[in-house]
Amino acid sequence: MINKAFDIVTKKVDSALSSQGYTMQNVPSTDSNEMVKLFTGESAAYSVIYYKDKKHMVMRTCGMTDDGPDNEWKTIGTWMFDPATDKEKEAESIGNDFAENVSAPIFTQAAKQQKKKKKNNEEGSGDPLFFSKRLIAVFPELKDEVKNEEDSYEQFRGVTFAREHIVPKVIALLKDDDTENIDKLSQVLSAQYSYGDIDTRSIITMAVLNAITEDSQKAAIKAEMSDELKKAWKAAEKYRGKKVKPAKKQKQSFMQKMMEQSIENKKLYDEGKW
Repeated sequence: MINKAFDIVTKKVDSALSSQGYTMQNVPSTDSNEMVKLFTGESAAYSVIYYKDKKHMVMRTCGMTDDGPDNEWKTIGTWMFDPATDKEKEAESIGNDFAENVSAPIFTQAAKQQKKKKKNNEEGSGDPLFFSKRLIAVFPELKDEVKNEEDSYEQFRGVTFAREHIVPKVIALLKDDDTENIDKLSQVLSAQYSYGDIDTRSIITMAVLNAITEDSQKAAIKAEMSDELKKAWKAAEKYRGKKVKPAKKQKQSFMQKMMEQSIENKKLYDEGKW
């Protein structure tokens, strides 16, 4: 079953990437515990890996050099797939998610810039909106809530949205002790912390993780958490209870100021004050 499932996933990814100029490479796996497919483009590479022992289907990306992938891989998606219980339907869902992932504007744009990115660059590309959408894989009900937020506000309110919609779901999940989904959540948080921008990283550590106070719940979510995120969370804990400031309102452009001034002038004219 796993061979068929892996084929389903990689074909969907190949379909999404081939239209962007990527080529699927035939590379042998050097580890009997892994199944691997590699996709290379001009400035970025993607790989789909299945880890047999953990039963994880993973999507990764890295930059390209003249000699091939630079192997500075970052995980951008992780799903559980157990061949004993999961079937083609689950494989289709994973493939669709990975395909949607690599087709998202944020990834296609990031791929163009991968080669120019400095190795020690601390700034990622995943913003709070992208992070919130990634959590739909764990909390499907977030889909409508994210859309409502986008429709209601000109700028996505990352901190406010996390506090009002994400944190309550995380706490409820931990209370339910749903190990499978807790592990999935931990993996998503780890991947998005690694890939995310500064605002996203702050939201993950200070708004979401700092809302967890029970030791047993902390232990549960740390089981599948990356070392990078564990260290960041530990550093953020000293700020628990302190306010996380939302991103500053963007400055108005020259055209926006001119439009507002024009509206104000018309108002004064209509009132006979101009």
